[in-house]
Amino acid sequence: MTTLCKFCNSANRNSFTEGDCFLCEGKFGKMDSLIEKAAEKIAPDSSFSISTVIPKKWLEREERLWDSRLEGCESIKTYANRHAGRALGKKTGARPDTDGDVRIVFDIEKGEVTAEPNDLFIFGRYEKLVAGISQSRWKCTECNGKGCKKCEGKGKMYESVEEKIGEVMKGETGAGDYSMHASGREDIDVVTTAGRPFVMQMAAAKSRKPDLGKIAKGIAEGKEVAVSDLKIVKRGAVELVAASHFDKEYEAEVEFEKEPGKEQVDAILSLGGKTIEQLTPERVAHRRAILTRRRKILRIKLISSKGKKAAFRIETEAGTYIKELITGDNERTRPSFSSILGMKAGCVSLKVVKIEDGFLRETME
Repeated sequence: MTTLCKFCNSANRNSFTEGDCFLCEGKFGKMDSLIEKAAEKIAPDSSFSISTVIPKKWLEREERLWDSRLEGCESIKTYANRHAGRALGKKTGARPDTDGDVRIVFDIEKGEVTAEPNDLFIFGRYEKLVAGISQSRWKCTECNGKGCKKCEGKGKMYESVEEKIGEVMKGETGAGDYSMHASGREDIDVVTTAGRPFVMQMAAAKSRKPDLGKIAKGIAEGKEVAVSDLKIVKRGAVELVAASHFDKEYEAEVEFEKEPGKEQVDAILSLGGKTIEQLTPERVAHRRAILTRRRKILRIKLISSKGKKAAFRIETEAGTYIKELITGDNERTRPSFSSILGMKAGCVSLKVVKIEDGFLRETME
């Protein structure tokens, strides 16, 4: 006859006879004492999340148990989390929350309970005010971050937006580390004044209510990156932001092989409203799938023109390669500025000036 301890039997609607536990071997008998220890680690005005470590062999036994009697049964892991959350809430006055200030981890087999700060998530929008900075941390390919002659001992190829923001946030939150999740990215040589949405994940952040204004000011002092709209958000914001892609507006300075005439400029402007085809650019083919993408050029406006150079404001669908729209990328993008004019065209400078993220603005408010 299969018997269970009182705790495991409760998870299974008391469907079995109590006795030596087939599932946990009596280890859940210490659950109440572990909860008492956990309560000492939670501040009354805080929030907490629960994680329970269950050995694989217990879960396999649970599966065998359910083969004979499944109706009304609940996983001991789920039951333990719910039981502990309810008990700790009553004992401490703190609030259970999946993104709580502290993460309580129960290791039932070992009879241990630990507490560690949860990750903290900060949403915002960044402007990259200078070219020559990558979006994310970029370790040196030669030494993998250790420092060598190639990277001049820095351990990285470029400074990054992630570091410019993350280091300041790390200091204010007491986090162990950080990682940035952004909506798309710009090339190293591209400036953005549009305010690109991001969520910074601060690992094991000790301070749960950092001074966001102070953080923004600290980042701005470097005069290379600026942030706005900072707010504490839930973990789910990471996926929402990282999976979102928006139409954008750019300002591009273009240099042509020869000075274009009015008719030629008009031909470029006529691309507005048309759909182009872009085979994965040569410069990113080593890290992107080789696909032909169809993207609509929403609008093109001439800003200025002098000699061989001209500046354009270009509004496109998300995912359009602007540099290749200009150069043609050896006919991998058609039509392009170059193919329309029948001469070489190069992108001298590029700036992201607007991101149509209205959906995200409404969602994050």
